[in-house]
Amino acid sequence: MKRSAFNAEQFLDAFTRAEAVGCEFHIEVPALGGQKSVALSPQQLVRLIADKQSVYAEVMGLTVPEYNEWRQLQGSVCCSAATAHGRQCRNTIPGASWLEPEAWKAARSAGGYCQVHGGGTRLVGKGAM
Repeated sequence: MKRSAFNAEQFLDAFTRAEAVGCEFHIEVPALGGQKSVALSPQQLVRLIADKQSVYAEVMGLTVPEYNEWRQLQGSVCCSAATAHGRQCRNTIPGASWLEPEAWKAARSAGGYCQVHGGGTRLVGKGAM
């Protein structure tokens, strides 16, 4: 049996029609501690077939590089200091771990220091544990 080529326009049309009669499209996105169920638009569903990482990042409110870093660091924010070798310190800012994407992005932008580099105050805010 010959496989037909993926036709994004046909899929988008079918998904849009299904949505119009009440269908919802949910996927499980890799997140902290497992998965997070999110609803997708027909456009996102079509893009998911070709580029799932960009859709995962988008629904979490992050860019692809941010999403990958957020997952790799398990929602933690690294110290802003440089090591003796000139690399960014990989220690975590106190209280800046297991943050949801929005809080992680804000904490990452604000920066801070680990206990070794003078950061002893715990981060307090939405998404901080």
